[in-house]
Amino acid sequence: MISSSHLSKLILFVVLLVIFTLNPAVSEDEPADIWEKKENQNEENNEANDEKDITIESPILSGDINKIVIKIDEDKIENQSESIIGIFDPEENNFNLNMWSNTDGEDIKKILKRINKLKLSKLSEDLLFQVLFTNAYPPKKNLNSKEFLKIKIDWLINKKRIKDLEILLKNNPEVGKNSKAVKYLVNEYLSLADIKAACEKINFIDPKIKNNYLEKFSIYCLINNDQKEEAQLIFDLLIEEGLKDKFYEDKINYLLGMQDKTDQKILDNNLLNFYLSSITSDNFKYEPSDKTDPYIWRYLTSANLIEVNNFEDENIILTYEQAAAQDTFDKDEIFNIYLKINFNFNQLSNSQEIYKNLPNYKARALIYQSILLSDNIERKINLAFLLKDLFVKDKIYLIYADELSNILKSIDVEDIPEGYSEVVNQHLAKKLDNKIKFDNEILHRSKVIKHFLDDNEEKSRTEKDFKSVYKKIKKNKKYFISIKDIVVLDSLAADGISLPEDLDYTALSSQLIIPKNLYDLASQNQIGLVMLKIVEIIGEDKVNDLDPETIYFLTKILNELNLKKIRNNILSTALLVRS
Repeated sequence: MISSSHLSKLILFVVLLVIFTLNPAVSEDEPADIWEKKENQNEENNEANDEKDITIESPILSGDINKIVIKIDEDKIENQSESIIGIFDPEENNFNLNMWSNTDGEDIKKILKRINKLKLSKLSEDLLFQVLFTNAYPPKKNLNSKEFLKIKIDWLINKKRIKDLEILLKNNPEVGKNSKAVKYLVNEYLSLADIKAACEKINFIDPKIKNNYLEKFSIYCLINNDQKEEAQLIFDLLIEEGLKDKFYEDKINYLLGMQDKTDQKILDNNLLNFYLSSITSDNFKYEPSDKTDPYIWRYLTSANLIEVNNFEDENIILTYEQAAAQDTFDKDEIFNIYLKINFNFNQLSNSQEIYKNLPNYKARALIYQSILLSDNIERKINLAFLLKDLFVKDKIYLIYADELSNILKSIDVEDIPEGYSEVVNQHLAKKLDNKIKFDNEILHRSKVIKHFLDDNEEKSRTEKDFKSVYKKIKKNKKYFISIKDIVVLDSLAADGISLPEDLDYTALSSQLIIPKNLYDLASQNQIGLVMLKIVEIIGEDKVNDLDPETIYFLTKILNELNLKKIRNNILSTALLVRS
């Protein structure tokens, strides 16, 4: 951002440079009152009360060598009073600083509200992340920097993108004014019993920002780091400012060594109070319930403070299962609990019948133990998928997903009975080999598409490859240009690749429709909003599941906006076939 003083100096410098470069007589014979000019310019800037970029109208172009006109391009810099907060430089994805400038903030909020209701595919979420966190000015209308930042932080928190939030804070000190972001990081690491990391995150907070929770935790961090004098000082100041928290005061005075005893009450209204309860208790015991805060659940697990002794109490076990399904309790611990439930030989031998008469949690425990004890591969597989059904029935399958994969992976492929291999392979969903299969008989699958895979691919190489492929398909009288072929041709043309003069595909391409709303937004240079629309269109789908017409108009719009890196990302997924 350019300050008023710096702007005045810049204007002065440019004026002098142009004067002395183009009219040396002025510098030699005529003393110029440049300070008067500077003063006048400052007065004009102050009257405008706004920071502005400058453009210079050249005297050469104006036809008057003694005439120097300084014009202010207000449209380009109207938003420069707003903060730029992000992670990516615009050029990384062919974006620019003004990608949001022409968009109404209300439109952004509306479409993000719709997007947030979708379970985005990986590509969609990656695109959304890139769009939201590219350094750019906020919209000029209905969405300022502070509001836009809140949207971004809320998105990172909802997606649990902890590392990305840390990067945002490191790169943008302005984010430290948002206490929610810092508090979230503190609680994330505190819930993992990583006290050192949690205390480090306190440093992200802007010193001017007051947050009672973070202030109290920072005092504890000083004590934990053996900086008791500093902790005492800040604690006293907090008291003077009106802190009234008997529980917290009791704990801090105890930790500071100001008193020998502390109240043994366990307070679980927030993670900090619960943590202080756990480290100051003589004999800490706590039984979580279905109403226990997820952070506290996670802290109990991370700090090894959970002991399950009553394996006959269904409500207790179900509570732990629900917590694991919500990812606040260690899933592996559930299976350890199952192993501690006693069953006799008859129950284990006839588990596929016995389980039907047991409580749900016990049925799962019985089948799990039977899986581990079974030497018969067919029986093991049947039991493994039966257990899956039992988890699905109670809507807690998340607990078992990884364990099921581990069970199936433990079975030698050669030992899998005929008739079971397909269901096992389907579940394991083996990753495709990264080896790309090119088919030079089909344009959109040919080696030509290497052009979209490598940013450094030479145009001459692409043109050579195209001539080779085109020669083949031209000989094939039955070959017809498909929509995906048109996608490739349009994109090659957009990149300046020379196409054969006899290749005419306009008849087919003219029948393809680009949604008017997208085209209008693109023509208005509303790059950010166009990208949000694309994210919404792709949504929960994988790109290779989109119909060719959709691929066509998406790439067409991206070509129009010169967003070639994103276009290539889409094409590499939509066109490639892997072995």
